[in-house]
Amino acid sequence: MNRLVRFVILSSTSIILAYLNYLGLEIVGKMSIVICIVSMSPFIIMVLIGIPKVNPHRWFELPDDDVSANTVRWEDSGWLPLVNVWGVLWRPLLNNLFWNLNSFDSGANFSGDTRDPGKNFPRGMFYGVILVGMSYFIPLVIAIGATDSLQSDWVDGYLAVAISEIGGRWLGAWTVFASGISNLALFQAEMTTDALEILGMAERGMLPKIFATKSPHGTPTYGILLGTLVIVGMSVADFRDIIEMLNFTYAISLLMEYAAFIKLRIAKKEVYRPYRVPLNTAGCIAMIIPPCMLTILLMLMARAMTYVYFAASVVLGIILRYAHVNRSKSLSNQELQSVVDSQNVEDTSSVGEQETFIIS
Repeated sequence: MNRLVRFVILSSTSIILAYLNYLGLEIVGKMSIVICIVSMSPFIIMVLIGIPKVNPHRWFELPDDDVSANTVRWEDSGWLPLVNVWGVLWRPLLNNLFWNLNSFDSGANFSGDTRDPGKNFPRGMFYGVILVGMSYFIPLVIAIGATDSLQSDWVDGYLAVAISEIGGRWLGAWTVFASGISNLALFQAEMTTDALEILGMAERGMLPKIFATKSPHGTPTYGILLGTLVIVGMSVADFRDIIEMLNFTYAISLLMEYAAFIKLRIAKKEVYRPYRVPLNTAGCIAMIIPPCMLTILLMLMARAMTYVYFAASVVLGIILRYAHVNRSKSLSNQELQSVVDSQNVEDTSSVGEQETFIIS
């Protein structure tokens, strides 16, 4: 597809979806539920049709050691040369797994809009993890076991081809349609969480107050606008590069969340928590060590350009933060001086009135 046409399509779609997000969280929630049902239906049908066709031996076939080894440049492997081990291209595999299975922590941005979060929030997260894991694992297991596909066949979009072999072309077409609208739901959910996060930071003085502005629908106006501008700007980049760059940035934020979790457990034991992880501090540390190690491994496998992108983002963030803090201090000093001046004027006026009274 022509790059200009691609940019126009992606940017216009992003703007339309951002406007839907602007109309309110209730619309986003109801639309996401409908999209979830529609997008999961073809995979449920495929599983039911494919179970009798499954050959379990195919699940244990090892990949070829030389698969795609020559198609990946050595410098693309990052600090760790884990390009092709046991026939698996680990860098794209881990990046895609991380991309598809992350952002569960973003659900915390909705906790303020959740009834009885101490009960409903952990329950929703528990069922969400199970449903997401099953929605990936079970269709892949059936698609691999019920077809005669080779490892080299599994390129972008091949799952729809495998589903067509299992259930017919109509089911494959439905799968493509379902994948498309599920991306719409993902866009809406991500846009909502990011905008609410920006809103919360603005309310705490970490960002300019303008980002705390809400629309008549109760949505963060400028948070949505900022997110839309970033998405439109990045729509010209290659999707695989976007995945790796966003994964790296998210990995940093995830490590900071883990550190904050442990620090708050130690420093703020008395703070009320609607839901508390049922482990002591040592247990919490042991719980987060494996994901921290996997997150660091993913970062070490990133390309040099991803490090450049991250460094530029950090520098830009520090500059903007410094400018915002200085501006806030300047405004605070101006407001303080204004209060002092008005108080002096009132005192002078009071003295003048007293002198007039004495003279009279």
